Amino acid sequence: MAKVTMRILPKHKDEIREGDKESPIHGDVLEAMILTRLSLVDLVAASRVSKAWRGSVSTSLRISPRVKPWFIVYALHRRKLSLTSAFAFDPSSRVWLRIHNIPDAQFTTTDITSSSSMGALQSSHSQHLLYTVSTTGFSFSFDPFHLTWHHVLAPLAWRKDPIVARLGSRVLVAGGTCDYVDDPLDVEMYDIASGRWETCQPMPDQLQESATSNWLSSAVTESRLYLLEKRSRLICSFDGETKTWGPISDLNLFSTPNNIDAPDPVFQSTIGFVDDRLILVGLMGKTADLQGVGLWEVDQDTYQCRPIGEMPLEMVEGLRKANSPLSTMRASTEGAYIYIYDPRNPEQIFFCELSEGICQWGHAVNPMMNKGNAINKFVFSCSRIGMGDVEKAVASGSRTFTVESGGDGLSSFYSFTAPCPV
Repeated sequence: MAKVTMRILPKHKDEIREGDKESPIHGDVLEAMILTRLSLVDLVAASRVSKAWRGSVSTSLRISPRVKPWFIVYALHRRKLSLTSAFAFDPSSRVWLRIHNIPDAQFTTTDITSSSSMGALQSSHSQHLLYTVSTTGFSFSFDPFHLTWHHVLAPLAWRKDPIVARLGSRVLVAGGTCDYVDDPLDVEMYDIASGRWETCQPMPDQLQESATSNWLSSAVTESRLYLLEKRSRLICSFDGETKTWGPISDLNLFSTPNNIDAPDPVFQSTIGFVDDRLILVGLMGKTADLQGVGLWEVDQDTYQCRPIGEMPLEMVEGLRKANSPLSTMRASTEGAYIYIYDPRNPEQIFFCELSEGICQWGHAVNPMMNKGNAINKFVFSCSRIGMGDVEKAVASGSRTFTVESGGDGLSSFYSFTAPCPV
């Protein structure tokens, strides 16, 4: 936190002594005009000054809640997994932060080594779930800063690139097998409470050729998983209670959110939950010629789609220039936020906040990306972070944070009203 030259007095402190030459900043100014402008990391430091300051920090959080989810990027060296860094974007404060002192060996506790037998760190597409899977073990973590890890026996089937998702107190692992050893449609579920693996109904036969996380996008509720084939847009769901799959359907997206007469086809799509709404993000045009990015809401029972928004053309141009050709696209969702990025090059992040029929778009440039990161593999997470989460991470002794930019990497916001009522 920057040094303050004037004395800052919370409002319930005694008045300064007569003759004191310093000009005080009273509590209401401290809470409403100063603390509300600080990041959560700075607020943690401010709350440790005194009991009165902690009260002022609490008041400032009531005035300006920091509830927007952080977008977190983990950079893993492709050959030496111990050479790892992490950075995060906080949209509430509009700052990028560097996360320091993360333990070696794939962000896990000392129980996991960096041995090649453990497999590489990976993330679930639609949750802040990180995991490693191999023939010898399965490890996963789903708290915001991944301070706690679960280390369990490996799934029965050998998997390299499965779909992994948490459904309440269970973790589902589907597909990603070697088809010459195991059925590529195999599904297993680990019950955290009982510590046991269960075999579930296999994935639908139509997904035989695409049963990996590279080809499928997932979205999850407490008891249901939705899978979407990114290119063909085949969609189906899995019921975590009955352990069975529902019918498979084909999503029709051949109309853009702005109802253009001659719409561009959607050549890649991904799904995620924005609050309790199932949202599809679609790239329109061609791989080498991106024309637009649209948003659709998908009915969770009928799979009917309705357009709700489209990325402003100025931002589409920026996305196209930053990632040309755009052969891959990923979207991470949490709360009311959608983050859109190229997983090969997360230097520029595009995001949308959906709220009360309004799509508010933004763009952030990561100041910590450099040429050295070109040799890294990136893993992404998106999580709601509160002050308590930052305090817990700092208190653990394994995480410290540094604000790297004060918003200079953030572009202007774009807003427009969605054409359909929420």
